[in-house]
Amino acid sequence: MRNWLIGKKQEFQFAVTLTIKQTITVKNDKGTYKHRLKRNDVDGIAERFTQKLNEQVFGHSAKRHKRKLLYIPIVEGVHNGKNLHLHFAIGHYPKDRLPNHFPQLVQNAITLVTELDEQHKVDVMDSGWFEYITKELSARNTDNVLWHLA
Repeated sequence: MRNWLIGKKQEFQFAVTLTIKQTITVKNDKGTYKHRLKRNDVDGIAERFTQKLNEQVFGHSAKRHKRKLLYIPIVEGVHNGKNLHLHFAIGHYPKDRLPNHFPQLVQNAITLVTELDEQHKVDVMDSGWFEYITKELSARNTDNVLWHLA
């Protein structure tokens, strides 16, 4: 897995870490309650974030022409007791867009996904990022990779 990702590193420009709220308040017809977010909630959170970020980067073309960035999203904190959070390698950022605008686009997308905390980190991709985000993966277990978004 790591070797495959390292071979693809030229396609990715940004490394992003997103923190997830550990509990959210849910309102329904029976009242209001606190819901502790779990691993199965993270797929939808990551999908909404990628949709919102695509809209920030590409505008109406994200929906109309299905333009999107390239994502490798990995969930961390499932088996080790850490708070759930997401690591992304993000690529295919348009060459005609200024890279220094990307952190603000990420911030804008985060504000549109209620389950995400404001705390986040955006960096330029470096050679050690794939090793870092795959540290919880093994040859037989890649369940933390959100393949449907990759």
